[in-house]
Amino acid sequence: MSTIREAKMIRPARQALKWLAGPVIAGSLVLGLPAAAQAQVHAAKDSTAAIQTLLNNPVNGVVNLPSGTFTISPTLRLQQGETIIGHGTTLQVAASAGNYAAVLTGTTVGTDLSGLQIKGVTFDQNSSGDPIANVQALSNGNFRFVILVSKGANISITNDSFLNTNNVNTIVTGSATSNVTISHNIFTGISTPWHDHSSIYTSGTGATISNNTFTGSHDITAIEVHGNLASVTGNTVSGYYRGINIVCNNTTFSGNTIKGALNPVDLWSIVAPGLHDVTVTNNTLNQNLSDWARYLPTVRIPMPPTQALQQVVEQSTSTYPFTAITVSGNHG
Repeated sequence: MSTIREAKMIRPARQALKWLAGPVIAGSLVLGLPAAAQAQVHAAKDSTAAIQTLLNNPVNGVVNLPSGTFTISPTLRLQQGETIIGHGTTLQVAASAGNYAAVLTGTTVGTDLSGLQIKGVTFDQNSSGDPIANVQALSNGNFRFVILVSKGANISITNDSFLNTNNVNTIVTGSATSNVTISHNIFTGISTPWHDHSSIYTSGTGATISNNTFTGSHDITAIEVHGNLASVTGNTVSGYYRGINIVCNNTTFSGNTIKGALNPVDLWSIVAPGLHDVTVTNNTLNQNLSDWARYLPTVRIPMPPTQALQQVVEQSTSTYPFTAITVSGNHG
């Protein structure tokens, strides 16, 4: 019986792979047409349904995505946690997709995605083909997130690329998540028209954010952490107004490199009883105030007052005190 069940589970996934990438050779889930032929096929097809079929039918909990660039609508949904592995896979949002909630998320807000792993996948948000026309619409449930995990434990997003992004947040984990690892990823994008943005936005407990590379174009924030127990180490950030916004208690921010920021580290205390036990040590916190002084008037934003132009700033809009904040060993 178990063999029959497994065969039923594998069959639709193999059919989807055949549709995506040509013939499936025995023993391989990823080998298909030559690259040039794949590019022509994929450019002409909407691969959303085929990719969704693969996600719906993991084999022993694993989905192997085929090689190539696949045009998708930003509506991929997960029924459960699974391991998603890219093999030279690019998922590109279709041109003129408009605003949307997220490219990839759970079937519902309450879907438990515990154990979700995503590795080796390139997500191309196609900002030039799907520009933001109305910034206000982004705050009405159309955030254009790339990955949204609202609930689940032991989540891992590693060795992926998030290219040509333009959204409110690229990766988001909610307050019902724990033990989230986001590491060794690449982020590139724009923020046009200029609007609030964080490339990584975590809540919940126990986020580890390490060894990611962020390359922005006057974007606002690379990393924003809420909740409790975050470790942020070894990341490299350039082209962002702010390297990190820390709203998370018991947080370590160490060994990171922030290049050309206006406000490298922002501490924000907005949850009772206040922000506490935060360590900011041994980071390179480089500022380029003259660049931001030139840029901000172009988006009708004034330069902050002098007291807000330090390497590490306690946000003036905080509503609760700061306790046990350690800042040492950082340099420009």
